[in-house]
Amino acid sequence: MNLIDLIYPQSKIISIVGTAKNVGKTVTLNEIIAQSDEKGIVLGLISTGRDGERRDVLTSTEKPPIYVKRGTIITTVESVVSAGDKLDHAGIEILSVTDYTTPMGRVILGRAVSDGYVEISGPRSSATIRHMCEEMLAYGAQLILIDGSLDRRASAAPYVSDGTILATGAALARGMDAVIEKTAHIVRAYSVPKLEEGYLGDIALDIIDNGRTALVDSSGDIKYIETQTTLQCGELIAESLEETTEYIVLSGSATAESLKTMLLSRKSNAKIVIKDATRIFIPPLEYMQLQKLGMELRVADKVNIIAITVNPYSPDGYYFEPSELLGRIRREIQGIPAFDVVQGG
Repeated sequence: MNLIDLIYPQSKIISIVGTAKNVGKTVTLNEIIAQSDEKGIVLGLISTGRDGERRDVLTSTEKPPIYVKRGTIITTVESVVSAGDKLDHAGIEILSVTDYTTPMGRVILGRAVSDGYVEISGPRSSATIRHMCEEMLAYGAQLILIDGSLDRRASAAPYVSDGTILATGAALARGMDAVIEKTAHIVRAYSVPKLEEGYLGDIALDIIDNGRTALVDSSGDIKYIETQTTLQCGELIAESLEETTEYIVLSGSATAESLKTMLLSRKSNAKIVIKDATRIFIPPLEYMQLQKLGMELRVADKVNIIAITVNPYSPDGYYFEPSELLGRIRREIQGIPAFDVVQGG
């Protein structure tokens, strides 16, 4: 089975998220593009930043270019289109010029009128990304691929994309054990259970939808916590907890410091509810410590990890034995298909 068979036609919008820079996210993107072309699927490509340039502007390392077929719909910026035609680049027909801006100029929605290389760019706002994906579908794209990254992982949020491909590899850490541990932690965080259905669950969902932070007790009573952010509200929530509190509903992110403060209060065994797993910002060690303290996380919307891709090579010059890395990822993270898009398999 190929990656594309897991993706289409079950899903229309897919995000590709890397665990770190240079773990093979663009290689994964190119592999899905190639497999889509074999099946005649019309693609739409959008990035939460910038991709397709030959050299990383931050690290100066070489990057794999993005090659598309005629008819592919992309988002890019006006500075790229106005730079003039390059022999190996795809010609772009401008479909619309948006009001969304980046440091490189306004975001443009276009269609490739010839085969060739492209640079894709796009807005960072999750709501804007979703809106542009819907526009590309309206222009005829059958499958949208969102180029994301771990520091812009909101593209994996369920209200943005139908599913996520997680790219990992040697660039994440110098030791294979560390790569597997860190990847497994991200998968665990993304696999937090969904909020239970029922009366209290419905109340918690309404609080999330209204962007509020609140406590819900066993009788359904709500105590709102007036705070600007959940990053520093641990003490305020802890002071408000009672034995009957069933849910602690957070409007923002779940961080180790705030959750530890709540759990150490020992006033309640309440479950902590967040919108989705992209709001979890807890390192692996702290995550295990919080679990020992009794942390029970729930999400209103569950992230759907479709597959994991592994890249055994790092641009820093070291690498892992490919079959060993893939085999260990498959053994350690079961239930999610894993592929080596560099070596195949």
